[in-house]
Amino acid sequence: MSREVDYDIIVIGCGVAGTSAALSAAEAAKKADKTLKIAILERADFDHRGGNSRWTASYMRMKNLDEVADNFVEDMMAFSDNFSDREYIETLAKDAGSTLRWVEEKGVEFDYLPTMFLTAARPRLLPVGGGRAIIDTLSRRAGGLGVEIIYEATAWKLLLDDEGNVNGLNVRVKGGTSLQLKVGAVVLAAGGFQGNQEMMAQYVGRDAHKIPTVAEGGLFNKGEGIRMAMEIGAKTAGQFDSFHAEPVDPRSKREEAAVMTFPYFILVDQNGKRFVDEGKTTIDEQYEEVARKIFYDLPGHVAYMIGDQKMYEIPNYERAVETDKPAIVAETLEELAEKIGVPVDQLASTVNEYNAAVQPGEFHWDKKDGKQAVGITPPKSNWAIPIDKAPYIAYPIVCSNVFTNGGLATDTNGRVLSQDNDAIPGLYAIGETAGLYYGKYPGGTSVLRGLVFGRRAGAHAVSYVTDSAKLEV
Repeated sequence: MSREVDYDIIVIGCGVAGTSAALSAAEAAKKADKTLKIAILERADFDHRGGNSRWTASYMRMKNLDEVADNFVEDMMAFSDNFSDREYIETLAKDAGSTLRWVEEKGVEFDYLPTMFLTAARPRLLPVGGGRAIIDTLSRRAGGLGVEIIYEATAWKLLLDDEGNVNGLNVRVKGGTSLQLKVGAVVLAAGGFQGNQEMMAQYVGRDAHKIPTVAEGGLFNKGEGIRMAMEIGAKTAGQFDSFHAEPVDPRSKREEAAVMTFPYFILVDQNGKRFVDEGKTTIDEQYEEVARKIFYDLPGHVAYMIGDQKMYEIPNYERAVETDKPAIVAETLEELAEKIGVPVDQLASTVNEYNAAVQPGEFHWDKKDGKQAVGITPPKSNWAIPIDKAPYIAYPIVCSNVFTNGGLATDTNGRVLSQDNDAIPGLYAIGETAGLYYGKYPGGTSVLRGLVFGRRAGAHAVSYVTDSAKLEV
């Protein structure tokens, strides 16, 4: 662009989406032999950078490094009841393999590492070192190509020129003062709004402030990226009143303190009553639904897993109990009930009824075994084993917010769309700032789409600011 700018491209957010966009832009500029000023703005300091993705294990819904899981597109569409953008998902599937190879080329290793899912319907490929390894590697590579990372800086307003192109950004820095930057393009990669109690209340509803973020990185996601774009007429996408949920131990301050062994035992509410078929399907396909039910349907928004010593006989059970807090232990059910504050008689009755309903059959911890508990409400479809081997154990479980679903509507290059479905010139949104999900979350796709569309948006932003894509429809 001919006019003077402070930065040709500014990326807001230093997670997997933001770092992939900045590196992709720097590479595209170098390839085109253009000298561009590219920067990442990050709200946190260096030690806390990366938002949500810094903490994630970064599961990828991939058969291998080059191929997405079977039925990838159809599953994602079905989980959303066909509300998600099919073209966006098809692009994700098409570019996933080549993008992961690009990330690997930078120095990130991938492997089928153990996950918290002892039973799984879809494969999960992981980066060695999780999301943090991706951020550290891509940001280092971007820095090597001249990308500047500015910490403790928060963008709060987008500015337009007379023709409606994004040409400026108001940024508040540590201490509270604000400055105005002239920019060629802005890439919003600032996550969702799970760290903003007011937006959570507005969109998710009553008591939303009681939903903890799955990791402290989520608290940095305040929703400004989404709101700034909406203020200049951006269209939204994704289910604003919903979020990706995970069941965690509320006693723990650890990131992703998940309790995923409940399919083998029972879950009760504060009244000591069961409320869900714990063995409905594999854990990766049901944990979100269970977490939601705990928040939306249960008194006090809390449940308790009730089990016994047989948990410790399940191979690799430790992988599925990621909390750093010990189980609550008691020699009798009555004592356990008192320790967790549920009615003593009701808990004993619930467990006795469940034990009596357990059908004969062979227990297989690693697959759906059809071993049922029948004649009770709700029934249990798999992994029904009696709870009778003292000492008894309990874990409290609440619903946590992994990320919010509502965000900005974009095209397949990450360009933010107006309400009239025109691209807003100079504005991109990627990662959780871009809305995609409705209904049930298709596991292993969030980090993947952050990388894929980060890479696409970074490259497209370079073509935009160097004019070749200025008039592209």
